[in-house]
Amino acid sequence: MGTPLVIVRGAGELGSAVAVTLFRTGYKIILVELSEPLAIRRTVTFSDAMFSGSAIVEGVRAIKADPVDQLIDTPEGCIPLVKESQLDIFQLNRLPGVIIDARMLKQQQNPADSRVIPTIGLGPGFSTGQNCLVAIETKRGHHLGRIIWNGSTSENTGEPGLLGGESSRRVIYSRIAGNVDWKVEIGDVADKNQTLGYTKNNPVISKIPGKIRGLISPMVEIPVGIKIADIDPRGNEIDHMLISDKANAIARAVLEAVIILGLSTAT
Repeated sequence: MGTPLVIVRGAGELGSAVAVTLFRTGYKIILVELSEPLAIRRTVTFSDAMFSGSAIVEGVRAIKADPVDQLIDTPEGCIPLVKESQLDIFQLNRLPGVIIDARMLKQQQNPADSRVIPTIGLGPGFSTGQNCLVAIETKRGHHLGRIIWNGSTSENTGEPGLLGGESSRRVIYSRIAGNVDWKVEIGDVADKNQTLGYTKNNPVISKIPGKIRGLISPMVEIPVGIKIADIDPRGNEIDHMLISDKANAIARAVLEAVIILGLSTAT
């Protein structure tokens, strides 16, 4: 039967963690992402390969396959990353055994391929029997990483999860459309009320002190109202170069679900 093929839609934090876990355990992965990714925790995501051609997360490399024909030429030991608008799953030389939808759209979604190919949906907007076969809970708390075989994931609350005693103040959203000119880097420790960068000469200011764990790519022209930065109040207690505890829990739940569905790499 060969190595099982898995499509991971979304190369942000959760999709990248899933890709790393499944790749390390022997699955063939194709990552699918927007041409201008909106991921902010870019030291632990593969999304920047859309701009630079390649990205590494915890020793695993993804390479942009552009055009899609380069999928067959992706070097051994690398994950191909494909632009969402270019990939027609039904034109591949074989169908994937499962699709992981890690786009975190946070609303009801009904991709056409989910009716044909078993789909595992991550986070809000997924209900088994409607738009996925299996759903994974992504909300922090006792149910984080639970595999849902019958039912729905928690609805989007609009509030970031609580970390180090902070929730909404640790996340910065865009107030002005345009590219952000950052004056700091992911991994720096910021002070409260520090200017982190500028959008069209308008400052982006931190609301709390802590380690900068996420910054949207300056290559992305952002609309108003999206997440552009993340300050972790726990500071140097966390390692911004490693996949988070939350993302690891979700990725391992996906691996468990994939194995239960019968897609094992064991010979």
